[in-house]
Amino acid sequence: MYVAGQNSGKPVTITPQAEPVYHELVKLARRGNHWAQITVNGIRQLAAGRLHQNNIFVKPDAVHRDGTEEFVAIFPGCKVTAEKLSSDAFRVLCFEADLQYGELIKQAQKPGLFRAEKRGDDWKTSPQKKQTVSSERNRSVAISDSGYDGPDDAAESASQGLAASPFTGGGAVVNADGFDMHYTPGEKRIGGLRNYREAIRPLQMEKLHDSAQLLARSMYQARDIQGVSWIAEYGGSAVLTQALRMLADQNIKLQKHKVFLYEPTTPPSQVIKAAQAVELTLDRKFSKANALNIVGNRGQLAVIANRVRNEREVDYKLRKASADLVAHGKSLQGFGSFAGTLAATTGLSMTAPAAAGAFLTALGAAAAVAGKGVLFAKTANTALEGFAPRLHNRLKNKF
Repeated sequence: MYVAGQNSGKPVTITPQAEPVYHELVKLARRGNHWAQITVNGIRQLAAGRLHQNNIFVKPDAVHRDGTEEFVAIFPGCKVTAEKLSSDAFRVLCFEADLQYGELIKQAQKPGLFRAEKRGDDWKTSPQKKQTVSSERNRSVAISDSGYDGPDDAAESASQGLAASPFTGGGAVVNADGFDMHYTPGEKRIGGLRNYREAIRPLQMEKLHDSAQLLARSMYQARDIQGVSWIAEYGGSAVLTQALRMLADQNIKLQKHKVFLYEPTTPPSQVIKAAQAVELTLDRKFSKANALNIVGNRGQLAVIANRVRNEREVDYKLRKASADLVAHGKSLQGFGSFAGTLAATTGLSMTAPAAAGAFLTALGAAAAVAGKGVLFAKTANTALEGFAPRLHNRLKNKF
């Protein structure tokens, strides 16, 4: 079986063993199933010779003696093993597809787009129809971390990141208007100091490819909506990094959109490169990170240098970059001051962050309630925000 490539005369051959699954995917795509459309379009792109060049979509698997090269293409709900022939054509060898992927999205067992609304004191979510961003101007879209009990729990946390963004108008507006949320299920948080080796290489996190591809598709479909703000919280920065890289590699532009990072657990420097490539709008304050967020503050000098080279706003190059360098220096001083205060007030050393974090989580909660000691409370609050940011945000909502 042959599949015509897009703007190319090179065919993709699908083996008889893989044909039944491919036909089912085509049927789902024609019915408007967005994840099936991604897979079918991706297979057609193989014929154009583009997809294999993107290391996010496809990774080399093996080279055979006859010169053919085998690849594993990762799509939402589907893994495709393909072979590049000596003629530069491709042959699909097999599919590993989950045809119930759409239902799993509704059950929040797979990445998907949800609508979040505040009802009383709680946040409630529901899957977005057609998995597309709401079409109103200036819509906010949160990109969540993993490690939550479900989309409702993720929305509660994400609302804090949106409230801290310069684009949303603050917590009152977020609570009143709600937001869209790209949700990534998973038992553990993404990135961070505990996963440092993984965190500093967000483009290599294969477990996020499904989620990133769905986010990239959502961003592409929303490209003509004015003023969409993409706000990644915690490990959502890794999903955003991959999605933006995918769009940049396809020369997609998002000039009408904005981006912001809240307590990123992967380096902001990698996000900003991809964000500039797709021409997203960057506020003066590109990200918000606690002084103890080592990964989120990693590479800040590189971020500033990158903005000086590529920022379209002349005023940033002339004046604001210097101010940002000073602010970064103060944050480093602040971290050293915090470490000294921590040692003086608790007797704990910053060489044992896990033990200090566990202790200060309980300590910070008690200090917030009792309000004893300005210096102690301030130190505990800073530590709590750095070591247990989700708990910090929940406590902050109660006072």
